[in-house]
Amino acid sequence: MVNMVTSGKQKATGKSVLLYSGGMDSLMFDYLMKPDVLLYIPTGSEYEMIESSKIQLLGKYGYLDEDKLVVLSRVLDLSKFERDDAIVPNRNAHLMLLASMYGEKLILGSVQGDRSFDKDPIFYEKMTDLLNHMWKEQHWTEERIFTVSSPYKDKTKTEIVKEYLERGGSADALLLSWSCYDPQSRFLLDPERACGWCKPCFRKWISLHNNNISIPEDYYANNPWEAPWLEKLIPSVLEKNYRGKEDYDWCEALTSKGVI
Repeated sequence: MVNMVTSGKQKATGKSVLLYSGGMDSLMFDYLMKPDVLLYIPTGSEYEMIESSKIQLLGKYGYLDEDKLVVLSRVLDLSKFERDDAIVPNRNAHLMLLASMYGEKLILGSVQGDRSFDKDPIFYEKMTDLLNHMWKEQHWTEERIFTVSSPYKDKTKTEIVKEYLERGGSADALLLSWSCYDPQSRFLLDPERACGWCKPCFRKWISLHNNNISIPEDYYANNPWEAPWLEKLIPSVLEKNYRGKEDYDWCEALTSKGVI
């Protein structure tokens, strides 16, 4: 059983730290990069309970090395700032500051197509500079040298899933991971069933579908390719100016469903 109440006073010994959520991206980054520390920081979000339960299941089925997991409970509550679409502005800046307590090579699981500015190269550069400034040698600490990065930032989810599978990763683990942030999905009679219509659900579906992973019929509450917001985005996707290289993955999946 995964220990979900690890004390923050128990400093991790490794130098590479992956921000871990039990979502598909962090699960794949863990498998592909083998970081020393998996740092899960509950932030009081409305989907935190199911996020935690998925981490428990990943540990139970052997998809998570429990010895690497550090859980910082009751340290950071950002619930007051969570928007209706589940976005917490600048959340990754808060998480990186805490991650610096556990190692110097800090890894954020962002991919090509992510559009938030706290996941882009400028953020990595500025956060690296900030941490290196704050952790200069001074009366209470020796100097520590940091890097903040996302090594798969130039690859789409479809491409990363492909590499993950080619290197022996489990498709079952991907299906077990949680990537649904739609507020309505948290109040379904079956709360562990992903909604299918939020952007994270849709992007996950594309990457699984394009890699020929069999998705159970009842996996999503709604068919992702029937999301009500999709129609108005299709022109931008066809012009390849919505999410960059990921637009090609959207076109592949939606063409197979006869949507475009």
